[in-house]
Amino acid sequence: MTRGNKRQSKVFYKGRTEDFVIFVDATAVQNWRSDHSTPLAQVLDGWKIFTSHQHGSQGIHDEASSATLEHEFGTSNDQEAILNILEQGEIQESFNTERQGIKNESQGPRWSH
Repeated sequence: MTRGNKRQSKVFYKGRTEDFVIFVDATAVQNWRSDHSTPLAQVLDGWKIFTSHQHGSQGIHDEASSATLEHEFGTSNDQEAILNILEQGEIQESFNTERQGIKNESQGPRWSH
């Protein structure tokens, strides 16, 4: 069974001490930037802010702590930090390629004996 073939969009924000990433719908972000009346629930793909510990948008993503948000944005409020990231961040899109493979590795080799 094929898996993958999904477009993944995120907004990357390079801060002073950390790099931040939020996952979004790219077209909704562009619409939101021109018209802030679009609800954030339609823009965001989850309400989490991730940090990659200065490894760019490709690093391992950990959830950003309140102290990290306070240090970078001056507030520990997630929504205010998300608004800053959406306004000032860079939209990045990638396309996960199709993958083939078995789903259950515990079934062992799949060839006839």
